[in-house]
Order: sequence, then structure tokens, then C-alpha cells
Amino acid sequence: MKIQRPNIKINKTWLMLIVAIVLSLLTAWLTLQYLRFKEQSLEAEIAARSQKDLGETVAVVVPTKHMPPGALLEESMVAARNVPADFVYEDTIRVSEFDAYKGQALLHQVERGKPLRRSDVREVFSDFADTLKAGKRAITINVDEINSVSHMIEPGNLVDLLLVLPGSEGSNHQTVVPFLDQVKVLATGQKVTQDDPAAGNGQPRRVTYSNFTLEVTPTQAARLSLATELGKVRAVLRNEKDTQSVDFETVTAENILEEVRERERRVALSKPSSKTGYVEYFIGGKGGSEAVAPVINVPLPAGALPSMPGGAPAATQTVTAQPALPQNLTELIKLSNANASAKAATTK
Repeated sequence: MKIQRPNIKINKTWLMLIVAIVLSLLTAWLTLQYLRFKEQSLEAEIAARSQKDLGETVAVVVPTKHMPPGALLEESMVAARNVPADFVYEDTIRVSEFDAYKGQALLHQVERGKPLRRSDVREVFSDFADTLKAGKRAITINVDEINSVSHMIEPGNLVDLLLVLPGSEGSNHQTVVPFLDQVKVLATGQKVTQDDPAAGNGQPRRVTYSNFTLEVTPTQAARLSLATELGKVRAVLRNEKDTQSVDFETVTAENILEEVRERERRVALSKPSSKTGYVEYFIGGKGGSEAVAPVINVPLPAGALPSMPGGAPAATQTVTAQPALPQNLTELIKLSNANASAKAATTK
């Protein structure tokens, strides 16, 4: 049986209309795609040209909307923005640093699109132990007004610790040695955050406290515990940008006295020499730059001072024993007193 095909008559007018509509839609879609591609190309070109004109840029964190004081920083509320490096403050929060500030509260309102700064946020802790980093410990030491730089040290500051050791029995000669440096202050008393400068209307608030809580390693905590039993620990405030390690020789009372004596000796030698000259007597010590004993300068009698070639007096030259020179301590003291009395009489 032969199947006959249906005889369908196609209206050429409708067919042409449908083809025109399809072609129109295809043309519109292609045009739209071209415009989008052209827009992306122009944006990329403008961004590259701006990047070239602005120079080096830094990716910083900016809020996507106005944020009131107390708002917590979340990823959904901020975005990254490339800003010329010349326009970025040192405390501006970079994108790479945002994780360290996530969950912190704002101190005051920040505007949409403006870079966030460290001074805009403060940490909010449910427990003080949460503030400690891995491998760190907190230890508290007693301080007074002098040891706390007149209570001006605040949480977050860095301090150097010096150890003052007492002298031996019957001696007041103390020793100062460098102990720990670049130690972070976690709290002053029970205060764990710095004051908001805007909250005090420009007037600094004076807060007193009697102890520091410091961030240290377990070994440093053990050393600090023993140091507080051996002597006094003194805190010295340092700039947070100063990362140079503290390293100096042990300071003792003998060192200071020796420096004072050496300075006095240099001053005396720098003065114009007199015609009479003098002899240095070192009581219980030795002469030279290593002198550690009291020194008495006794003027020589007239004619007892030897001369340098050419007849110039040698006031500082080593003098050989003369009959007129004192032979013991008693005569030395008498001669010194007599010279002082004669000098006073001459002055009058």
C-alpha cells in the first residue's frame, strides 16, 4: 500500500515573516554580545591606563556601606580596593591583614568606600585568654608611677625590661643589665584596649594602675618570675616602629664613677698649664686612663718643675722626686691645705 504524503500548502508570506523575525532576534543578540565585549575591552584599557598613571597601588579594605560605631567587621560588609601607595596611611588595613581584624568592633562611624585604619577598630574578646597567640603566655608584674612612665604606657605598647640587681652585703653598688626587649603590653591593670582619642573630646584621661600584663614565651615567663625575686624589673617604653634589639654592657656604679673621674681628668688636662705645674697623687690606686682611685693635684714649689726642651714648663710631664715634694700622706695633705690657703689669700 502506497502512503501518500499530505499536501500541505505553505504560505510564503508567513514564512518570510518568521524568517525575518528570527534574523532580527539573532542580529540583536549578536549586537548585544559585541557591545558587551567592547565595553569590557574599554574598561580593561581604562584600568590599564589608570594603573600606569597612578603607579604602584595597594589593595586595602573599604566598607561597602556606612557602618555605625560598635558594628563588627565581617567579610560581607567590606570589599577590596586598589589605592595608590602614596595615598595609603601606615595603619591602613590591607586586604592581606583583614583576617587579623575580622570580628572586631568599630570605635566610631566609618563611611562607605573609605579605607579602614587600625585606629578605627578595637578587639572584642569573650575571654582574655582568646587574645593570646599560639606559643605565647601572659604574666603580670607590679609597677609604680615611675616604672610605668607616669602611667602613660597603654595596652599594645612595646617595652624593654631592665633588671636592677642589688650589690653584695654592705655595698650599695647596684648592677643594671638588659633583660628582655620588645615585650608587648597586653593590659595595664584590667584595661586591655587603648583609649579612643575621640571619646575624651581631646582631653587625655589619666588612669592609674599598679601592674602590667605582658605577652611572653614560656621561657621568658620563667626568667621573668625569677628576675622579680633577684632584683627590680624596670620597664622602658619604646617606639613600636623601632625593631632594633637592645644590647649594651652591664652598667655598675663603678662604671659610672670611673666615667666621671675620666671626664674630670680630661677637663683638667685641657686647661692651660700654669708656670708652677703640679703632681698627680693617686690614693690607693694607679695612674693613667685606668685610674679608679681619688686623685689629688698638688702644685709644685717654684723651681721644682723640670722643663721641656726650649724652656717651656711640662705641667703634665711625669715629675721625678724632689726634696721639696711630700714623702707621705700626712705631708701631702698639709701641702695641699697650705696651697689652698695661699690661693685663697691671693684671690682676696
